Amino acid sequence: MFETGTFIVSIVTFLILFFLIQRFGFKPLAKMLEQRRLHVERQITEAEQNRAEAEKLLAEHRQLLEQSRQEARQLLDAARARADEQSREILAAAQAEAQRLLEEARQLIERERTEALNAALNRVAELSVELTEKLLRSRVSEATHKEMVEEAQKHLGELVC
Repeated sequence: MFETGTFIVSIVTFLILFFLIQRFGFKPLAKMLEQRRLHVERQITEAEQNRAEAEKLLAEHRQLLEQSRQEARQLLDAARARADEQSREILAAAQAEAQRLLEEARQLIERERTEALNAALNRVAELSVELTEKLLRSRVSEATHKEMVEEAQKHLGELVC
């Protein structure tokens, strides 16, 4: 049943095959698996570094974005302040111009009123003199006429003042 020669040849053949497989199969396979493990570890390390760098860049971008937003808000606030100041200046200038025009109009009205009043008084005086002259020509002497004219001029002077 059991033959020693076959058994020894089987063991020697097994050992030779084991040695050959270990030398040419297991060692390169183990070396290849080790290289693969190292490669995977390197990729994991690089991925972690890339992720950390990406997070850092993302944080920087967020910070820059926030700074840009703040600068934009500051610019808008400054522009609003300038616009408000300009509108106040324009309004003040318009009010001053309106006040000046109103004062000029008041002065013009006063001047025209005075001129119209003087013209009316002069015309009343002329008409009074003409009427008085016509009425009194036949009844008043030249000396009385002069006195009346002077008195009328005094009264007209008092009315104008």
